[in-house]
Amino acid sequence: MELGERKKKILAAIVESFIETAEPVGSRTIAKIGRLDLSSATIRNEMADLEDLGLLEQPHTSAGRIPSHKGYRIYVDRLMKKHNLSTDEITCLKALMGLKIANLDILIKEITDIYSKITKYALIGTMPEDKKTCIKHFQLMPVSQNELLMVIVTSGNVVKDTKLHVDTALDIFECAKISSVLNDNLTGISCNEINIDIIEQVNQQLAENKSILRQILQFIYDCIEANDNAEVFHHGLTNLLNFPEYRDISRAKRLLDFLTDKVNLQKAFAGAYTFGDNKDLQIIIGDENREAELKECSVVLSSYHIDGEFVGTIGFIGPTRMNYSKAVSDIKFLTEQLDQLSRETWLESFNT
Repeated sequence: MELGERKKKILAAIVESFIETAEPVGSRTIAKIGRLDLSSATIRNEMADLEDLGLLEQPHTSAGRIPSHKGYRIYVDRLMKKHNLSTDEITCLKALMGLKIANLDILIKEITDIYSKITKYALIGTMPEDKKTCIKHFQLMPVSQNELLMVIVTSGNVVKDTKLHVDTALDIFECAKISSVLNDNLTGISCNEINIDIIEQVNQQLAENKSILRQILQFIYDCIEANDNAEVFHHGLTNLLNFPEYRDISRAKRLLDFLTDKVNLQKAFAGAYTFGDNKDLQIIIGDENREAELKECSVVLSSYHIDGEFVGTIGFIGPTRMNYSKAVSDIKFLTEQLDQLSRETWLESFNT
């Protein structure tokens, strides 16, 4: 959608005024902004055009206009100016990186918790629980004529088991042989490292038990995938109550109930976990969110890295009337600081 310069300036002025005041914006308010140098009548006509384009909406109780979700998208993508953090903000936020906490995962959570207090935002984040989960030990044993029990121990000392169906009974010695082959070939490597060559090698050694092998491989993938799911954390959700949009207690309760359920967060932001090495921010506005409970919210997300390796995502959540420019600057600064964290240098600083 192409907009003339005048429409761009008016749309930006309305978005920024509404972000600041939470009040619908009229033509007289825009006319008072000196840099536009336009009459109220001209502004009214332009606002009507912007409304026809679906970029502005008119609340029932006011003659003023507010941005639509589509209007916010145009603003964020084309019109938003960069917000510069103050020296005090930068100094304060950099000091967080010097916290002396012996567990790096806990350090990240502590930093983001304090950050949510400083910025007054609700903050959400993801952190893979174990990106290199592998199997430490296999044990297969007979349970009945047509069932075997498969037990595995992962690198995180998590024990998992499942029952496998077999057409032909296997005794304890045959189960021990299969266990030995699995332990020799499949332990100590991650799921991504189980390649065709390894599978073919195991296939050859277990030629008579290929149906069991298929079940075992599926079980391995299921266990590792479950263990590798991103952990979701949140801080400062009550900061949302400071926004006038959530003065309605029932509305606020619905949103907080949704956000405090980590399963909901995993579903809502699953797509954001996949942008890996893409360091660009992702801004999800209003009805772009997949979950109904977030259709009146916006989310500003960015990935973060440790030792150059993608770790997770961190972002702010708030009403669509979010100060996007400041939120983007704040989250970029945080993730840039986290990107500079090195496990080695962090350990050295902790031990000094």
